[in-house]
Amino acid sequence: MADSAQVVPVEEPVATVTATVTATTATTTAEPEANKTSDQMESQTAKPPVGTLVTIMNLFAIGVLPIFTFFLSLTLLGYAVWLLYMRSYDCEDILGLPRIQTIASVSLLAVFVVSNAALFLRRKFPMPALVVMFVILLLMLFIGLAYAGVNEMQNRRFPATGTWFKLKVNDDVNWNNIKSCVYDKGACNELVYGSPKDNPYNRRKIPPLKNGCCMPPETCNMDALNATFWYRRKDEGRPLKTEVLYGGMVGRLSDCELWRNDWSVLCYDCRSCKSGFVRSVRRKWWQLGVFLIVISILLLISHLLIFLATFWERFNGSSSS
Repeated sequence: MADSAQVVPVEEPVATVTATVTATTATTTAEPEANKTSDQMESQTAKPPVGTLVTIMNLFAIGVLPIFTFFLSLTLLGYAVWLLYMRSYDCEDILGLPRIQTIASVSLLAVFVVSNAALFLRRKFPMPALVVMFVILLLMLFIGLAYAGVNEMQNRRFPATGTWFKLKVNDDVNWNNIKSCVYDKGACNELVYGSPKDNPYNRRKIPPLKNGCCMPPETCNMDALNATFWYRRKDEGRPLKTEVLYGGMVGRLSDCELWRNDWSVLCYDCRSCKSGFVRSVRRKWWQLGVFLIVISILLLISHLLIFLATFWERFNGSSSS
């Protein structure tokens, strides 16, 4: 009896110690697991998954860039149609400009087709598409710089540039045809209905062709009695004589002396008239040059980004597989 009574109390502390040790072990093992789980959550929140970045780049390469490039190329189509619509404008047919405008329009349409073909074939032939577009767009940029008057590619062989226009109008045969066309179109007729006394002529608001052909130059210091009759101020001396090309010979006649109060003569033989005609016709081609510069640079950047995005997509596709 005494021995059995002593054995029974001994088992209870052993069970208690075992439970305590088990609970302590569970607590110590649970704490690292909890710390590990919290560290993983922090790392996941700090770094975005790689798959999300790849998805964004693929969406940018597949959707945004091609759509932007397509709408950008539509401006080529619109400008080509505008050039065809403006083929006969300000006696340009005398210089053969309608034919040049047709060539320019067809070229813009060709660039539009090639640009969209490069977009369609960018996955199969990315490098050839990029090379073809770079060659075409660099050529278009070079021509745009010439039309805008930025580079020195302005000679008699490159049409519709500033030097080309000046050489054409200084030719006597061409200028005789041009001034006859300007006279037949009635470029100076609108000035008849305005009286300089009631509504003084504001040369800044008058087109350069009318300003140069229908009025004497401002340096002549002449007053207008009406649209067709101008007289010199009494307190002004004779204008300085300058060498001008007149009648195929270099003479000592100034624009002021070439002016006549005759409706069929006016200042059609003046240098100011030739300059006004060049400025009025040249403006359209200058705008074409600026357009070619801007659109070629934008398309170059766009196609280069598409090329890089396509190779990014290929790299990620090969690495994932």
